[in-house]
Amino acid sequence: MLAVFRQNNNLNYCVLLFFFAIIAGCTILSQESDFNQAKGCNDIGILLPATGAESVRWEQYDRHHLESGIIRKIPGVTIRYFNANSNHDIQEKQADLALKKGSCILIIAPVDSKKASTFVQKAKQKGVPVISYDRFIDDKDVFFYIGFDNKKVGELQAEYVINEFNKKEQGIYNLKEGSNLVMINGAKTDPNTKAIQEGWFEKLNSHFDDKTLNLVFPNGKDDPEYFMDNWDGELAAKKVEELLRERQGDIQIILVGNDAMANEVIKILGDKTGKILITGQDGSLGSAINIVKNYQGITIYKPIEDIAAKTVETVVALSNGYDTNSLINNTDIKSQVKTIPAHLLVPIAVTKDDIEKTLIEDDLFTKEKLCKGIQGICP
Repeated sequence: MLAVFRQNNNLNYCVLLFFFAIIAGCTILSQESDFNQAKGCNDIGILLPATGAESVRWEQYDRHHLESGIIRKIPGVTIRYFNANSNHDIQEKQADLALKKGSCILIIAPVDSKKASTFVQKAKQKGVPVISYDRFIDDKDVFFYIGFDNKKVGELQAEYVINEFNKKEQGIYNLKEGSNLVMINGAKTDPNTKAIQEGWFEKLNSHFDDKTLNLVFPNGKDDPEYFMDNWDGELAAKKVEELLRERQGDIQIILVGNDAMANEVIKILGDKTGKILITGQDGSLGSAINIVKNYQGITIYKPIEDIAAKTVETVVALSNGYDTNSLINNTDIKSQVKTIPAHLLVPIAVTKDDIEKTLIEDDLFTKEKLCKGIQGICP
């Protein structure tokens, strides 16, 4: 019998695939004795971090694809689903409950990547492997990390800025040398924000150095004020409003970490709407509409069906007692100097010209829903 529980609040050799797979593969083999509950497991715990406006994707997309994929692949499986509503303490109680009830594989997207280390250690004591999902859990005993190349997210956003800047008066933002740029990043407890930041600065530092672009906020990479707790859109909008007031509206570019924050920022721009270059991430319907309206320039799409499918594949391999070496495509992820086996997927830049062949084609929403109320300008 299938059961779904929901709550909101010994291989002796390494398979030679590529050079890096040897290293990461041996790491996995050394872990097998630590996670003896995985083989034959049919009780899977899924712990996602947030609901609500700050990130609608978790409930609407990640949950659906993870649950449906596991149900299709593991007959009679029990799924224990939890969402922490952006609260680490709640997520810790949920992890404890999943283990107490008998979950033998855990999929966790943490609220706090460092504090979630305690979940991994508690699971290890019971022989239960943890798959770190989308957000990396900073613990050497994470069995596998499956996510996106989040540095690439930042790079794609920054490249869009550079391309628009190079168009000068020919571009829709009419950017000039010395244009003022603001960065608004997500939660400091989410390691993805650091990766996005690396992408931003790596691509834009030369422009800051030669003053072709002027970074007015943050005051350096470690400025705590540009990290928005829980990726909170209202906090982001409040900060942008404050910066616009301080600079008398003299801001031309706002790099925003995700769509939820970008949507809230756009709401407070007033007569500046459509005149300031705004970036985002997630491929949300709201941002797609804003892109069509020229209120937002770009979103970075991370196909959730793909990351969920790779996670399901890993769960099934663990449950069947199969080798997971073939799933590794990255050995750059480390915790406490130890390499964590990982699979990173590639994010996709989406501008107005790309919406139909990406977001609509992948069934995130229909063209009818996108164009409702904006038929005159809809592609």
